[in-house]
Amino acid sequence: MKTSNRFVIAFAIFLIGRMVTPALDSAANASSGQTPDATTYQIRNVKFQDLLRPREANSANGTPIVLYPAQPWKCMTWRLQPVGDSAFHLKNLFTGKTFRADTNAPQSAVTQIPLANAGGDSPAWKFNRLADGSYEIADRHSGKALTAVKSAADDSIKIVTAAWQNLDTQKWILEKMAPKQLTM
Repeated sequence: MKTSNRFVIAFAIFLIGRMVTPALDSAANASSGQTPDATTYQIRNVKFQDLLRPREANSANGTPIVLYPAQPWKCMTWRLQPVGDSAFHLKNLFTGKTFRADTNAPQSAVTQIPLANAGGDSPAWKFNRLADGSYEIADRHSGKALTAVKSAADDSIKIVTAAWQNLDTQKWILEKMAPKQLTM
């Protein structure tokens, strides 16, 4: 066998190993019930594959939280600040704010609000790791899960809280993101 063919085969094996190892690590962590680290993440919806962010990166209170195609931006990156029992305050790196469900209706819109000093009365979100390695992110008080809902009128995707139904629209992938990697 030529040296160049051996190199190609060795490189292919290396790439396959790099793709399989994270999946194995994810499965191992899922079975242990591991909570996420208190660090910064981009939060991706399993169904739509887009990231959470305030609409149009707007810092105004009441701005809806939406999904947007992935970019290395601060407005799409959230710091998880632990408050105990697998719950966290989420702080957006761009706006410095968090979010909450507006009402206690069956499906409540999720909007941006200020993060209370030292976490105070800010909403806390419980991260429940699922068997596939994704997370259910549920309001600590109501137990309702973050859910991505596609609008029939304009194809936009809004974020609401709703009762857990184990749907891909309610499952989230946490992707660690170092703030130094962000462009804006």
